[in-house]
Amino acid sequence: MSIATADVRQRAIEAYDLNKGTQSDIAQMFDVDIRTFQRWLSCYRQTGRTAPLPRGHRHAIFEGANLERLNQLLTEHPGATLEELKDMSGTTSSIMSVKRAADRLGYRFKKNAVRHGARRGNRLARLPDGPMTKRSSP
Repeated sequence: MSIATADVRQRAIEAYDLNKGTQSDIAQMFDVDIRTFQRWLSCYRQTGRTAPLPRGHRHAIFEGANLERLNQLLTEHPGATLEELKDMSGTTSSIMSVKRAADRLGYRFKKNAVRHGARRGNRLARLPDGPMTKRSSP
């Protein structure tokens, strides 16, 4: 079953407040579990909110002005590592969020840049090493 809208929750709470039945009756009328209705009622009484909480992931740190700033940093410092880019961006982001933002901007990570050489036995730690280069259009 999908998430009940604020309207459905509001109508269920109003029905209960108008004494149109017990909590169990109201839950059956709106085809929800009694515990679900009790949570709606409790939330409404504590906060006055009937709308469900927003769902999904956090917003990306690198959007809008932050994404433009990262693009500028990548242009100005093409040999910077992901760690350096994270520090220069002034955000509280992870290295992977910098990597994903660079990917969205069309940059790719060069793992075996000539100036860095390949390190044996330390492949996972090499993620932040190496320059970022702009992908060519197909």
